[in-house]
Amino acid sequence: MKTFSQFITEAEQRLKLVRLKHGTSSDASKKIKKSGFKGDEVHTSTNTDTARGFGRRYDDNPSIITMLVPKKKIKDQPEKNAKAVKTGGQISTDAMGRRHYSVALDPEYASTKIVKQSGTIQKPKVPKRFRNINQA
Repeated sequence: MKTFSQFITEAEQRLKLVRLKHGTSSDASKKIKKSGFKGDEVHTSTNTDTARGFGRRYDDNPSIITMLVPKKKIKDQPEKNAKAVKTGGQISTDAMGRRHYSVALDPEYASTKIVKQSGTIQKPKVPKRFRNINQA
């Protein structure tokens, strides 16, 4: 049987997409979602708290923009024409054993990877006939 840390390590290797977060002000978030990122590069993190911390530089109640990026597109070292490169800062491991890191993205590429919906999972609708069944 695998340990929890072995399970997490294997799961990370099998994941095909990485969820990156960019923290910014509410006003900037609306503009970014409407017309995309501007500037030289977009700084993101796999950790929501880190992204929120960066967003607090601009707003007391920052917005988080989420992007889904293929893991194979994130390079460890800068390369010619690389769209996403890991940076040396903000590397950590959370309480669940997941490794977090920061990624610098090309603005045009990042704009195409923005998640349009909030990602909130809705509670499934259970037919009435199954609602009061007691499980033994």
